[in-house]
Formats: sequence, structure tokens, C-alpha cells
Amino acid sequence: MSQPAWSAADSHDMIEVRGARENNLADVSVDIPKRRLTVFTGVSGSGKSSLVFGTIAAESQRMINETYSAFLQSFMPNLNRPDVDSLRNLSAAIVVDQERMGVNSRSTVGTATDAYAMLRILFSRLGQPSVGGAGAFSFNLPEGMCPTCEGLGRVSDLDVNELVDVERSLNDGAITVPNFAVDSWYWQTIVGSGLFDPDVKLQDFTPQQWEDFLHKPATKIKVGSNNWTYEGLAVKVKRLLLSKDRESMQPHIRAFVDRAVTFTSCDDCGGTRLNAAALSSRIAGLNIADCSAMQISDLAAFVRTVEDPGAAPLVANLRDLLDSLVEIGLGYLSLDRESATLSGGEAQRVKMVRHLGSSLSDVTYVFDEPTVGLHPHDIARMNDLLLRLRDKGNTVLVVEHKPETIAIADHVVDLGPGAGTDGGRICFTGDIPGLRRSDTLTGRHLDHRVTVREAVRQPTGQLAIRQADLHNLHDVDVDIPLGVLTVVTGVAGSGKSSLIHGSLRGRSGVVIVDQSPIRGSRRSNPATYSGLLDPIRTAFAKANGVKAALFSANSEG
Repeated sequence: MSQPAWSAADSHDMIEVRGARENNLADVSVDIPKRRLTVFTGVSGSGKSSLVFGTIAAESQRMINETYSAFLQSFMPNLNRPDVDSLRNLSAAIVVDQERMGVNSRSTVGTATDAYAMLRILFSRLGQPSVGGAGAFSFNLPEGMCPTCEGLGRVSDLDVNELVDVERSLNDGAITVPNFAVDSWYWQTIVGSGLFDPDVKLQDFTPQQWEDFLHKPATKIKVGSNNWTYEGLAVKVKRLLLSKDRESMQPHIRAFVDRAVTFTSCDDCGGTRLNAAALSSRIAGLNIADCSAMQISDLAAFVRTVEDPGAAPLVANLRDLLDSLVEIGLGYLSLDRESATLSGGEAQRVKMVRHLGSSLSDVTYVFDEPTVGLHPHDIARMNDLLLRLRDKGNTVLVVEHKPETIAIADHVVDLGPGAGTDGGRICFTGDIPGLRRSDTLTGRHLDHRVTVREAVRQPTGQLAIRQADLHNLHDVDVDIPLGVLTVVTGVAGSGKSSLIHGSLRGRSGVVIVDQSPIRGSRRSNPATYSGLLDPIRTAFAKANGVKAALFSANSEG
């Protein structure tokens, strides 16, 4: 392992932490060498993230925010000072974490890395015929987007079979949409319109009745002495349910929306998101949508063939960016891949690419388990990138469990010895040989090898997947055994998540536990989210002879 040419000679080359007490940290004091690669180890819950993210990175970002004017700070999140006696010699911290890249369907790998912005400029200069500036190739701007799908590449529709049972009448509960049960207010606005006989099965409606029932826009209707506002069922469902943020919906509403809404590729743009003018402009026979749909490794090869003296600097920058994506192990992605479909590990590496080409140095980069989800083949690549960031003169702090990444550290801080109240203390600081010699839990396990068990459980059945074709899957057929622990392996991008999440999500009896953040209000905490607080409240209510609501911070208590 190469060693950097600089040394930590004086106190200014150390980040000095004194008396850190965030979460479970027990008055932690530690010195962390700057411009080196420091790995923080320890069991989950030992306090690694509290020290690195909750203390060091949080204070760095808070202090940077304080350099802005009071006016600008009023628009920024209010960051509290971490519970620590003192922090000295901090540098600007950039956090590169596993947080998913959001659910904005307009965000793609290309837009998130700026590769698509470079591609747009390239086509505006070299594309034939010329159709305008870079904005003419943007699916997020009116001048470039497909007018039919408004730059989304797909159009949504409602599956009528999920809205109604046509073999029933309205009085017999034909409407299967949540909150539209017989005698509910929404049901009454439909039945009370007088447009339909509530005892006639929906399949016996006339074509005009069927059209009115589903698609009639909001209309004032006079029934006797009453004035009703009637709108078709599909119109009402779109207004009431589909306009809401999915994450804010109640679970049963969200499940209904997932079943009832179907997305199909936009016929007018073929799913490319762009209008006809943007698609007409080509370089060497390819339009910008063709380039975006290519594997990044193939696109990098294509960009190398583009020769034009006027665009040479732009081509060189685009080539370097695409090469970085390939080098980081993401060459299998395409620029048109939606950011929301990336795994936590993929998202973290996409963010990392932004910093590899940065001219900044003496920055503190903070990584949260950068090797999560990576095949052993890809861990070496990730390690290489961490070392490259360090060798540019940056301080690299990594929270990690993998022995392969711990092994490349210049310095290790081991926290523990256990989790929660049993953790939060420094067990070891020093180099790797010292950690191996130490009697810490991490030191004892570094050379641990797990043996394969001789007898395994027998399956109790199987879950069939047929002709799976999401993302890069090629009509995959596989039977997942039930009643046993099955591991799906392969290098990053081989299709593991596409196969399992894409084929099993939404099936009866299948629960998905993924890396997406828990969506809760500011009143939500682990006790309320998990339901653990309910029996505790009930027990306190019973013991005191009062209502359980008195023990709820969100209710009478």
C-alpha cells in the first residue's frame, strides 16, 4: 500500500475531538490525522456514525453555514451544534452517503452526474441538422421535451379492473376504490346523480353511461331540489388520490394506487422524453436519445470517435467523466437510467464521481460504508478511488465493516465495545497491525473465516419468476425456494435487484425491506414507527386506570 508523501507533524494536522456526547458517545476524545484515510470500525450501533456524521461532519457544515449572511441563513436548515466540548482544525466536509437519490422521475444518471448536460452542449454544437442551443435537447425544458408526456417518457393510466367489479351493481358494491364503499359520501355523489340505475350491473351500462360513469368532467346536476356536483369515477380518483405524494398516503391507499395505476411508454417519443426536433439531430448517425440509452462503457467508446477541434475540450471532459463512471464500476448503467432506480451503493458511487474530477483539495470527505452491496471484485475498485481522493491531499473518513477496506487504512478508530449503552467508547486508535494485535472485538474478528454448514434446510415450496426483463434482465426464469434463506449474488449491475425487487414487489405474502429511508413525520420515532409504544401505553393506562391517549405525545398526553 502506497503511503502519502506528507506527514502529520504538528497539531494542525490533526482533527481534535474533545468530549463528544452525541447519541451514545461517552465523552469521547480522539485525534484524527488530516490528509490520511481513516476508517472507523466497530459493531453496528457502537457510535461510529455519531462521531463521524453527527459530530465532525455536522459541525463542519454548521460552521460553513454560519459564514453566510443572516438573510441567506434564514433559508437554510437550522443546524444545532453537536454535543461536544471542542472540535479543532476542521476542514470543509463533504458527505457522500447511501441516501437514495430521491424519487424525482426527471432525475437520471445523466442529469445527476452532469454527463447529460455535456452531451446536450455537444449535440447543440455538432449535431446535424442544428436545432438550437443546449436547451433544445433537454427533456426538462419546454423547448426540448416531448409535448405529449411532458418529458417523462411515459404516460399513466388507470386500470379500470382495479376500480370496479363490472359484474356487480352500484348498490352491490361495484366500486372497489378505498373510501368509495356503499353509503359512503363519494358513493352517494355518484348514485345520487340520477345518471345510473344503482341496481343495474355495470357490465349492462350503455356506452354513454359507461363513459359518464368513468370520465365525465365535474358537472353541476340538479336532482329534485338538490344540486349535485358530479364527476366520473376515474376523474375523481385522479383528483383525490393520484395528485398526492405517494409517500404521504396511508398504506392501504398506497397499495391501491400501486395496483391501479399503469405506466406505458409514450408513443409519440418512444420513451425518449424528447420532441421530434431534438431526436432529428445526429452525430455520426446517432441522436442524443441513442447515446443516453447506451451502456456508459459503450458511450465512452463512441465519444472517443468524435473529433472536432472546436469541441475538443468539451469532448475531453465528457470522456474523462464517462471513464470515471466505468472505473468506479458503473459502466453497465446508461445515462437515461432513472436515479430513483439505483441501489443505495450505486447512488453513493454516482455521487462520488462528482468529486473525483474536482480541483478542490484539503477537503474532508466522509463516506458511509461505501462498499455496501459490492461484489468482492468491485471492492478493490472502490478502495482505489478512496486512495485517489486521499492522494489529492484530502482527509478521507470512512465508516466501514469490510475487512478489505479496513486493510487499506492509514489510521483506524475502533469504537465499542458493544452497541447502544454498551458502546460509545474508543477501544483502539492506531494502524492496522496494531488493531490486529489488540484484544478488541474488531481486532479478533479481522482474520475470522466463516465455515460453510454441512446440512442445509430443505425448501417448502417455490416462488416462480418468469420472463423477467426489467432493466438489463433478458427474460429470466427462476424459481425462488420458500422456507429457506436464499442469497442472490453477482457483480454490481448484474441484475440482482432488478430480478428480486422488480419481480417480487407487490406479491401477496412478500415484504420488501430495503435501504430507502423511513418516511415519518417529526413526531415519529422508533417506538411509534415499530408499534412498540402501543402495549407500553396500554400497560401504563391499565396500571393507572386512565386512557392510553394520556401516554401519547401526539394525543392527549
